[in-house]
This record gives sequence, structure tokens and C-alpha cells, in this order.
Amino acid sequence: MARVQTKGRAAPKRLSGRHGAAKLANKKGKQASAAAGDAKVRVKLKAPFTKVGNSFRWFSPTEEGFVTLYKAPVLTRVEWVKNGLGARDAKIILNQFRVPQGEALTALHIPVATVNRKAKTNAPLSPAVGERVLGFGRLLGQIQTMVRESGNPEGFDASAWLSAWMSAPVPALSGARPLDLMDTMTGQALVSQVLSQMQSGAYA
Repeated sequence: MARVQTKGRAAPKRLSGRHGAAKLANKKGKQASAAAGDAKVRVKLKAPFTKVGNSFRWFSPTEEGFVTLYKAPVLTRVEWVKNGLGARDAKIILNQFRVPQGEALTALHIPVATVNRKAKTNAPLSPAVGERVLGFGRLLGQIQTMVRESGNPEGFDASAWLSAWMSAPVPALSGARPLDLMDTMTGQALVSQVLSQMQSGAYA
């Protein structure tokens, strides 16, 4: 009787000898490289988020810190704004003013609850909000620079003076309080301009 032949899958070829060992090692090496590549991709995806809030670690709420903030080049300030100002850092800046923090945040149109919530982890504020807070700090640096240039900075409390000035009506601003103009960068620029004119004697 003729033997019946059955069709089936061919048995896999076994790897034997030096050639087989080399192919097996090469295959494992490729798998390991692929796994390592995946790990690198995962690390690269996470990296940008570790930089949030780090751009202001140089800043300290000292006279020199605010002067540096005021004198920083425009492109540097743009970079700081884009990197994001942490809510905790924002509160540190606003604490330098002798104005209740709630009033300062209201003047800047920043919800108090939002800042307090984000401050727990120093989560970044939106670029627009962070820019307004930095503008607040720059005004303090401007006053400190003006006093230095006058040649008689000893004993002058820039924070106390600026806080009182911003809380009162100013004739050069048509009777508006500088504090009420801090919610826009245009208003902040106007306040800064009036301060410069005071230094030059235009509104002495």
C-alpha cells in the first residue's frame, strides 16, 4: 500500500554550532537595542516637564534680585515668561509689596484660589499671568535702581515707598491709582514711564 503523505508545516530549522549561536546572539542584541530605544524615547518625552519652574531658581526677593529683574534684556524676559513663572514664586514677588496679597492679585486679575492651589506644587501660571506678576517685580527693581542712581540709597525703603505711591491717585495718570493699571502690560508700561519722568524731574 502506498504510504500516505501528510502535509504540515516544516519543522523549524535548529540553530547549531558557531553560526547558529552567532545568529541567536545577533537577534537578542537587536531586541535589546530596540528596548533601549523605547526607553530613550520615554525619557525624552518626560524631560521638558522637569524644567517647569526651574527658570527662576536664580531669583531671590532681595534688592539685587529685583534690580536684575528690571535690567534684564527684553529677549531674556520673554524667555522667562515662556518658561513659566511658578505660583509660589509669584507669591514671593507679590509679598514684597506692602499691599494685601488679595488686593494685589485682584489688581492683576488673578484668581486667589488658583494661585493658592498651584502654589502647593509651584505649578506654573499662564504666560500672560506670569508676565503681569514679573512686571510688578520690575517696578520695584526700577525704584531701587532710581534711588541708587540718585546717590543716596541708604535707609530708603523702596518697597514701602512704591506700595504707598501705587495705592494713591496720581495726577500724571489722570487721577488713577497705579495699582489699578497693573492688569495690562500697557498699563504697567505707563506706570513705569511716569516713574522715569519723576526721576527726570518732569513730575517732581
